[in-house]
Amino acid sequence: MKPFIYPAIAFLTNFILFEGFPMAGGGASLGTLLTIPVIAIVSLLLTGIHYLLQRKKVKTKYFQMGGIAAMVLLSYALFITDEGNTPIDIIGRMFKTGYNYKKIELSDYFLEHSPPYLEKILAAKKKFKTQLPDTAYTINVTNPISFTTTESIGIYYRNGIPLSIDEHVKIQQLNNNAIRLTRIDKQDSLTFILTPLETEINSSIVSVFPEEHVKDEDEKKLRLADISLINKNNTLDRQYFAYSIFYWLL
Repeated sequence: MKPFIYPAIAFLTNFILFEGFPMAGGGASLGTLLTIPVIAIVSLLLTGIHYLLQRKKVKTKYFQMGGIAAMVLLSYALFITDEGNTPIDIIGRMFKTGYNYKKIELSDYFLEHSPPYLEKILAAKKKFKTQLPDTAYTINVTNPISFTTTESIGIYYRNGIPLSIDEHVKIQQLNNNAIRLTRIDKQDSLTFILTPLETEINSSIVSVFPEEHVKDEDEKKLRLADISLINKNNTLDRQYFAYSIFYWLL
């Protein structure tokens, strides 16, 4: 059975990678089509060489060790991920987040859903699970020139009333069709109007100007805001077992 150790290692390694960690852009099917055939061919090639060496009574100890290492490294190298979100990156952030778990705040749950913050979001879910509603929303305010997120605002509904987790954010229900959200922090302020989240979720993009620049609409001061739904029952710990283990260990 020793020659077939290579397909077994290839299967186990790729099972851990595909089931444990997210691929780039959710492209698991494309990644499978591109990587699995290559890995299968290499594993079968190593199996054939190992079998021939055994028949010739050649020691295969070091060949087997090298072959196993090659299968693991090849599988990892061909696993398609987003930049900065490889399994090693993820595990590193998990250790860092776990170490700083006491510093996790409720606002971390509403951070932008991107690789630098994914572990913090999950840690906040665990730490504040009794306080968080099943459904909440993140408003990401971005700079349209650099396309970078300048801030994230978390809001949720309680008894039909929209609330924010940020003490600097005030929400006023204008009518059944809109709410006004105002964020005032020291000398900086931001005011904009949103249509109901239930109907505009994931499709609403509103132009936002800091309050003091509404009249001149200076393009450098322009902000865009998009709304993202957060479902407490549809987070990474429910999708990938590496995150499930991380969540359980917190």
